[in-house]
Amino acid sequence: MNSVSLQNRKIIGEAYSALKPQLFSIFRQAGIDECDCDDLVHDVFLKLLNIDIIAAEHLKGLAVTMAYQKRTDYLRHKAFVFNEQAQIVKMCVNTTCCQISTDINIILNVEKRIMFSMSDLDVKTYSMSRYDEKTADEIAQTLNISKRAVEARLYRMRLVVREKLRKIVNI
Repeated sequence: MNSVSLQNRKIIGEAYSALKPQLFSIFRQAGIDECDCDDLVHDVFLKLLNIDIIAAEHLKGLAVTMAYQKRTDYLRHKAFVFNEQAQIVKMCVNTTCCQISTDINIILNVEKRIMFSMSDLDVKTYSMSRYDEKTADEIAQTLNISKRAVEARLYRMRLVVREKLRKIVNI
């Protein structure tokens, strides 16, 4: 490990104590649960640790900017999940819940069949995103591939799944 990296770790370690309350409040202002706020603050500092050279005078601005970006991503994801759940509730109003439950199970089974027809890396990537709710950064770190590669795979796999689902289930 080189001296620049050790110097960055020291600077970030000192900044953690000083900036944690401010970053935490950025997430709390958006109504995010405290345990999720802690995770998001840690994500910001983990991301900072991946930067090669950091000037101490720019660290606070960089950390705050990253926190706002993480907050936006988190809220977008929550809004997406909420909208998906709202669509299911709308379907329940229009048809019987038993029929919907059966339809959902059929669609999920078809989705899994489609997923397992893909390569192992694609299955892992799609599964981590879809079922484990991992971000592209987390998937990239786990699978040791770039974030861009993860995003490209997810985009391609979602297209394939959607197309095959439409053909099989007639959605």
